[in-house]
Amino acid sequence: MSSFFRVCSTLIIAAVLYLPSQAQTNTFEVRIANHAVGTIEASRKINGAAKNIVIKTRIQTILAKITSDINNEYHNNVLSVSKSSRISGKSGEDKQTTTHRNGKDYTIVLNGNRSVISDAVIEECVADLYFAEPKSVSRVFSEAQGRFLALKAVGNGQYELVMPEGKKNIYKYENGTLVQVEVNHTFGKALFVKNDR
Repeated sequence: MSSFFRVCSTLIIAAVLYLPSQAQTNTFEVRIANHAVGTIEASRKINGAAKNIVIKTRIQTILAKITSDINNEYHNNVLSVSKSSRISGKSGEDKQTTTHRNGKDYTIVLNGNRSVISDAVIEECVADLYFAEPKSVSRVFSEAQGRFLALKAVGNGQYELVMPEGKKNIYKYENGTLVQVEVNHTFGKALFVKNDR
């Protein structure tokens, strides 16, 4: 009987150690007025039911230096934890947001202010847009804003993400891969262009 348990234990350990693991990293150049001002590195790792997405943005202009990080953890394609930070060094523009799943609810803390999204399942976040075309998705959760944003297909592989202040960011896909994002920010219009196109 003990040899049966040893064999089963060995098989379970081997299966866990050799579960398929997928990793993908996409890099983007940030351009303002056709000048390179920074980079975005988007990494996704999938290991069984667990998925982790990390987005690191570094922008340096004459007027500002912006550092932004997003770290999302998913279980069975449902967001369980998200941490987002944006540091610009300008008063009132820095943002820290955490989102935690608690049963059927999500607790969001945005710059110290707590809110709850009740009875929700978050399956699509802004970070997910960097890895797959959002066909048949009408809203995504913004890790930085701590709320859902409307997403609308506008044709030719382009999708319009409506920001809380009404500005619209355009995500452009070719063959299901994100190749460009047009963003309207406080420092003007920016383009995120995928490297290795």
